[in-house]
Amino acid sequence: LKNVQLHQMYLGRYLIFLIVGLLQSSLICLGDLFYLGIQCKHPFLFVLAGWISSIVYVNIIYTLTVSFGDIGKAISVVLLVVQVAGTGGTFPIEVAPGFFRAVYPLLPFTHSMAAMREAVGGVYGVYGMDYWMDLGKLGVFLIVSLVVGLVLRRPIIRMNDEFTEKLEETKLI
Repeated sequence: LKNVQLHQMYLGRYLIFLIVGLLQSSLICLGDLFYLGIQCKHPFLFVLAGWISSIVYVNIIYTLTVSFGDIGKAISVVLLVVQVAGTGGTFPIEVAPGFFRAVYPLLPFTHSMAAMREAVGGVYGVYGMDYWMDLGKLGVFLIVSLVVGLVLRRPIIRMNDEFTEKLEETKLI
C-alpha cells in the first residue's frame, strides 16, 4: 500500500482486534446466558455491556501496545493485574487496601462490572440510569484511548525512538 496515513494503519489493524474481541465477548456473554443459565433480567443489555467493554479494553491494550511498544505491553499487564485486585471482582472493595479503594473509580473494569450487574439484576426506577452512566464512563476511557492512539501516537513514537537511541548510546543494552 502506498501513501497510507498513520491513522489509517491504526484503525485498519484495530479492526482485526476489534472483531476478535467482539467474538470473544459474544461467546462469553452468550455462554453465561445459555450454557451456564444465569438469571438475567435484561439479556440484551448484558450482551451489550460485554460488547462495549470489549471495544474499550481491546482499544486500550491496542493503543498502549502500538504507541509504547514493549513498555505499553508491560503497562497493559500491570493494568490488568491492578484491575483484577482493585475493582471488587474478587472481594468487596471496602476490604481492599487504601490504594485499591483510591483507584477503584478510575479503572474501566469497575464500570463494566457495574453495568453487567445492572443488566443481571434489573434496571429499575431511580437507578435506571446507572447502567447507561456506567457505559458512558466506559466511553470516556475509549475516547481517551482513541486520542492517545490517533492524535498523540506520532509524538509518543518519536519520544520512544529518542529514548531507545539514548539507551543504545549507553551500551547497556
